[in-house]
Amino acid sequence: MDITSRYADISEVIIDPANVPEQFRHLIPLAKEWSIGDDAELEFYIEAASDSTKRQLVDAFAPHFAALWEWHQQCANLVPQPDELILFDIAANAANEVQSRL
Repeated sequence: MDITSRYADISEVIIDPANVPEQFRHLIPLAKEWSIGDDAELEFYIEAASDSTKRQLVDAFAPHFAALWEWHQQCANLVPQPDELILFDIAANAANEVQSRL
């Protein structure tokens, strides 16, 4: 399946791991995979994902929800928002949505 609305796949977006807090860097591959900004495409991706894939996402992100929110708040006044933060915001939203369905 080709998801065209993944934030990480937009040509202008550059994700620099050095700009991601160290505690979240191990989540970058999942954040790139699940940074689906279009609600319909996210819904399709969730429905197509196996239960183990969905569980992997939730298990990886859920322990970090509070710290991710803190990072978000620390960057709230930055204009433009860092690509890395946007990537993680979108992926955390997806993880939260998946978690609510498990």
